[in-house]
Amino acid sequence: MKKYKKINLTVISLFILVSVKAQIIDVHLHSYTDADYWGGRVHPTGIESPKTADEHLKKTIALMDKHQIEYAVVSGSIESIEKYVKADSRFIPGYMDSEQLIPIDRFELLIKEGKIKVFGEVSGVYYGRPLNDPIYSPYLEICEKYEIPVAYHTGGGPPMTPYRCCPNFRITLGDPYLVEDVLVKFPKLQLYLMHGGEVYFENSVRMMKMYSHLYIDLGVILWVDPIIKDYGVRLLKLAQKANVLDRVMFGTDQMVWPGAISKSIEFINSLDFLSEDEKRMILYNNAKTFLKISK
Repeated sequence: MKKYKKINLTVISLFILVSVKAQIIDVHLHSYTDADYWGGRVHPTGIESPKTADEHLKKTIALMDKHQIEYAVVSGSIESIEKYVKADSRFIPGYMDSEQLIPIDRFELLIKEGKIKVFGEVSGVYYGRPLNDPIYSPYLEICEKYEIPVAYHTGGGPPMTPYRCCPNFRITLGDPYLVEDVLVKFPKLQLYLMHGGEVYFENSVRMMKMYSHLYIDLGVILWVDPIIKDYGVRLLKLAQKANVLDRVMFGTDQMVWPGAISKSIEFINSLDFLSEDEKRMILYNNAKTFLKISK
């Protein structure tokens, strides 16, 4: 009987270790106003989408509370990020570009005022331009000057993207190798590759080995599709082998499906090849270092 109790206690201890909750920083959320919100549709994975932008904001905050998310980089239009930051101080405002960028003088002013703290999601691939396109150069120069992190979309996009919204979108523009010129030109730039390169995950890891200040976030590769999640597993194993897991950050890219936050956390915690310390690095420590959070 004593032997049985001992074994049972061991099992319980292991369960507690695996289930322990950690602080989290999500470096990849999105913000909306009523004018640009496109939700209300259930994702193919079954995740519900709130009907309005206000409901999206409330649901996102509720999940941040539930999962002990200490900070979250939220990207969108200037109007939308101001709305989210006003609602909850845990949001770090990130300006997401569109086909037309805001004027460079306004960009710099908003940085000085603390209203832009991250340049990103930089979504140039949807408009046919990688990060090394000359249009971004003056913006990147300012980011380097003021130590503003840059978050850049890599990999692919939703099915049929060129037909649905963005005729100039090409998967090949999401190759992480295309940011190399930027890293060389701006050696002090704080840059992270969103979605970890997705289909180009091997190229992301190779770039991280070459450039020791380059970070990635995981984004949709944690939840959006079985094939994309396979990229995520292979990326994490390769990053582990390459000893660059200390520059892999947790990000969900929940878009209009806040429930993807929970799905992403569950997926990270389900990966038995990652140690508890490695999971903690990905979920919190790496982003705290990258974002220079002193708290």
